[in-house]
Amino acid sequence: MDSTTAKLDTLLQGYRIGTDQGAIAFCGINLVEGLDEAGALKRIIVDTGHAGRRPALEDELRRRGLTAADIDIVVCTHAHWDHIENLNIFERAQIVLHHRERRYITAPHRNDHACPNWINALMETYQDRIQEVEEGTRLIPGVEVVDAPGHSAGTIAVKVDTTDGVAVITGDSIQNSTVAVQRRNALVFWNDELASRTIDKLVNIADVIYPGHDQAFRIDAHNNVEYVQEFHLTLTETAADQPGLTFDSSTELKQVIMPGIEEQRLPR
Repeated sequence: MDSTTAKLDTLLQGYRIGTDQGAIAFCGINLVEGLDEAGALKRIIVDTGHAGRRPALEDELRRRGLTAADIDIVVCTHAHWDHIENLNIFERAQIVLHHRERRYITAPHRNDHACPNWINALMETYQDRIQEVEEGTRLIPGVEVVDAPGHSAGTIAVKVDTTDGVAVITGDSIQNSTVAVQRRNALVFWNDELASRTIDKLVNIADVIYPGHDQAFRIDAHNNVEYVQEFHLTLTETAADQPGLTFDSSTELKQVIMPGIEEQRLPR
């Protein structure tokens, strides 16, 4: 590692797994380590996942000899519940959020089920540690914010210059590989046209994409997907032959656009 590149390590993979009873919503959680301008090591977590993954997240930090207290910056790609619930374990970290997202969550749309009103109350408790950012904000050398709106009002991605090329941690601006191939966001709460433009932008920047709900992958010149991480997940407490349990293995993109999206406005 030098002063112009950073190291990217996936702590917990994101998964494109759903049910007919609602979303499991396991997002990707990534650790970025690099040197600041003074040459000091800084550790950045991008997204924290929801509370159901807290033991797994703490285990992965522990395996690396770390605790939540060792994290300097937490980047919230956006303020949806499944990406931010574990913020409270990072008690000393600076919290990075786009200024549009911070504004939006003060009065989210009534149909925005991913952004209930309690999210603003949660963020208020961290107000003295929040840094509101925008396109090009540099977190440390080789790591910067990329504006990626559409899925939400202020979704951001994180561009990481690594020794293996440019990695982009996308949050839900690109949820999975199908979204990247079809250039169509799977779940839109703010603006579908902006969301599609964002996908084009990030695919063009990235050598490797670290999506919100899938394993990391590349897109080649022919729009083909090459995964660079293996899928690892064990389902527990349910047998494969459980009566009534069925599997729909289709990965077809079923886009969902929030009802009332045409009413979306940033609060004054």
